[in-house]
Amino acid sequence: MKKFRYMFRMLGEMIEMVRENRLYFLAPVLAALIFVSALVYYVGPTVVITFIYAGV
Repeated sequence: MKKFRYMFRMLGEMIEMVRENRLYFLAPVLAALIFVSALVYYVGPTVVITFIYAGV
């Protein structure tokens, strides 16, 4: 549970940084990183590594 609190706090700080500094071009990059990290967490790193090596 402590990991989730830390993760959501970091996500909130990233969103605040984007809003505060008007770095809206970073929003899609952050969304992609969040998606990939959630995918690796739930599916497992070996599945994701297979797709990276395959070039998909």
